[in-house]
Amino acid sequence: MTGTNDRFINTIRMNAQLDRYEGAMLGVAIGDALGAPLEFMNAGEIQRKHGTVREMLGGGWLSVEPGEVTDDTQMTLAVAEGIAADGDNPYQMVGANFLRWFRTHPKDVGGCCAAVLSRMGRSDRIQLEDWLDAAKAHDKASNGGTAGNGALMRAVYPALYYQRDKALEAAVRIAQMTHWHKHSTLTVLYYTDAINTIVNSDLLSAEEAKEFAETKTADIRNMLPGDKVEPSGYCVSSLICAMNAIRDTDSFEDALVAAVNMGGDADTIGAITGGLAGAIYGASSIPLRWVNSLANQPNRKTVQLFYQSGGAAQQGNANTLGIRLIDLAHLAYRHHEQVK
Repeated sequence: MTGTNDRFINTIRMNAQLDRYEGAMLGVAIGDALGAPLEFMNAGEIQRKHGTVREMLGGGWLSVEPGEVTDDTQMTLAVAEGIAADGDNPYQMVGANFLRWFRTHPKDVGGCCAAVLSRMGRSDRIQLEDWLDAAKAHDKASNGGTAGNGALMRAVYPALYYQRDKALEAAVRIAQMTHWHKHSTLTVLYYTDAINTIVNSDLLSAEEAKEFAETKTADIRNMLPGDKVEPSGYCVSSLICAMNAIRDTDSFEDALVAAVNMGGDADTIGAITGGLAGAIYGASSIPLRWVNSLANQPNRKTVQLFYQSGGAAQQGNANTLGIRLIDLAHLAYRHHEQVK
């Protein structure tokens, strides 16, 4: 009887972990898509035009379709497929995916990423050191202008795929491929550490996970001059906004609604919030209407880009972005369990 109970408990634990892995991956895309039409609006403008946004809208400055994702999710996929292709040394493949994506002329590319990617050649075999040199050069040329949130927005997959030490190393290196500023490095470290610990903690309650995430990222609050937090593209502000949205709510849905209705860099703050809130609450907490929105045509094209490019998973169902994100979450979970 004891053995049966143990197996039952292990099944619950596995399902809870998988739920959080899936939630983290889906959460990035959900937050990105929910926030994209609101990007660069302020909170007052959002309220006057839409009221409190709880549904996928179209429009905005990018003229997105309802449920369409942007560079936050697209670069997260580029990272995930690169790691899945070569987990031991993913940087060349991640870089190749970045460049392949950039050459498709996506609707939205962050200024720092665009500047660094434009410095790189057309080869798919560029080494990590070359990426780091390009990021350093842009940081110097822009007088420290690589402290944006473009590295933080794509940091979720190393946190899922690797054990803690390797997760932190890989997340930082992938961040530094485009964002050299120390604040970018620190925010990625804190975010990665929080997600990695939460998804791999046995039967940690959502409330305990929230408290843990707040503790892990508490030092970030001391990096912001003054008391006012703006939903800007500065990585420190973005992470604090995400943490505030999670701290002040009690569900995945309410956290995402709070995050994107701040306005500003709403899609990226939404994506950052979604990754962490998804890890805390799990995929089972995400409203189905939001998950279904990821089946839109623009997102299928996003997935096909990496399938056709030699990305890791040439098998499986590429019909929807949601399915691919779940596939990658399962791959990360299996790898993490194998190397324990």
